[in-house]
Amino acid sequence: MKRIKVSQSVSDSAECLIKSLKEKGFKIFCDIDHQANAKDVDLEMPASRVLIFGNPVAGTKLMQKDITMSFDLPLRVAIVDNGGETLIVHQTSEDYSSNYQVENHPVLKKVEELFVTLVSEL
Repeated sequence: MKRIKVSQSVSDSAECLIKSLKEKGFKIFCDIDHQANAKDVDLEMPASRVLIFGNPVAGTKLMQKDITMSFDLPLRVAIVDNGGETLIVHQTSEDYSSNYQVENHPVLKKVEELFVTLVSEL
């Protein structure tokens, strides 16, 4: 799992990521706001959002190679406040390859490139 510090807030980072993903043709399946959900049950926690997004063409190609990868698809990215620092957290191709029979799959290279691009835009 990769953790990258960024300068923007959790909220601003999440909104930038959503905009960028949509512009790149990805579908946003879900935007989970853990802090808001905690507040709804009278609990407190730092800002934390998880975006679940994907491209059915790319995801299907991975699942055709190993159907159990459906457990980790669509893709996810977490944007969290960790002690006052905003972190972007995501799985790496090594994570996927160690859990599924997708080692060296060309889609994984594109996933890695996507995360590098997304973080560079923040």
